[in-house]
Amino acid sequence: MKNNSPSYSRREFLKRTSQAASGFVLLSSVPSFLRSGTLTGVPLFIERAFFTMGTTVTISAYGESRNHINHAVTKAFQAIRRCDNLMSLYKPESDLCRLNRSGGRETVCIDESVVEILHQAKHFHDLSDGAFDVTIEPLMRLWGFRNEKELPVRTPSDKEILAAMDAVGFENIFFEKENRMGLLHPDAQVDLGGIAVGYSVDAAANVLRREGIESAFINHSGDAYALGAPPECEGWEIGIPNPLNTYELVSNFSVRDKAISTSGNYEKTVKIHGRPFGHILDPRTGKPGDVTLSTTLIADFAITADALSTGMFCLDEDHQAALVNRVRGVELIRIKGDKASPEISHWGKG
Repeated sequence: MKNNSPSYSRREFLKRTSQAASGFVLLSSVPSFLRSGTLTGVPLFIERAFFTMGTTVTISAYGESRNHINHAVTKAFQAIRRCDNLMSLYKPESDLCRLNRSGGRETVCIDESVVEILHQAKHFHDLSDGAFDVTIEPLMRLWGFRNEKELPVRTPSDKEILAAMDAVGFENIFFEKENRMGLLHPDAQVDLGGIAVGYSVDAAANVLRREGIESAFINHSGDAYALGAPPECEGWEIGIPNPLNTYELVSNFSVRDKAISTSGNYEKTVKIHGRPFGHILDPRTGKPGDVTLSTTLIADFAITADALSTGMFCLDEDHQAALVNRVRGVELIRIKGDKASPEISHWGKG
């Protein structure tokens, strides 16, 4: 892993530092003649973006023609939008919202994609010894992360946290048969925010492959997939910023046919009496995780990187290293410390 970062223009620097909020920066540069397609016999480069799942998704892709790339990227965007329509916590008609409204009353029929992702979530829950848990939603509400009216928030009492944790846990998810399932506790609710983005990135990458795109980068605000590599490059160059000073890169490396996901509690916070609390809650304690500044996972699939970067954020160093050793093909870049002296650990390389 290299620690020196390439030089780029002020315009590119500003663009890349704005990307740092997602937890990583795409450093690969694109020659102007590839963007314009003015030369024949070389791949054409197109970059498009759209808004979904509460964030901007960018797909950068190389292909034979503008029509070919645009067609493939449009279909990839449609795959991500379908995931949002099924798994959104903010769309009342989504399958996830219908499931959450059924708590303690009845089972509901939901799309097989949602059933699949919940089975995957159970796998990562068990793998992380409960540090990753999609039934965290009652705690998210308790801590004020669903405070749409922006009312004053106070620190929950231990009694309130314990009461909310009664509704947290996979034992509250009931798989009936085929595509029917329900929630046993009346206050149980599911939040797929720590896994659905990765699932959607994998879906988009599969579409691009089927459409004949061999080189692309899907950036879904903290979750990404590097398909192939840019022309005449070994891979896509990625930089990891210091979580407490995003103008500074603490690591950079090259990835090819790999997923990347970064989790950190420095972006999405609620302030209680002036103190910020991060949005990644430890389902085992009911409180925000504060063991690390950020965890970046590199894996074969985006769903793996997404779920494990979230789950590992709340694990201590020994348990993080042990989990990396248990999962084939994953790497973890862990940052802790303070703004002046971030400590970087890298496990699983090679």
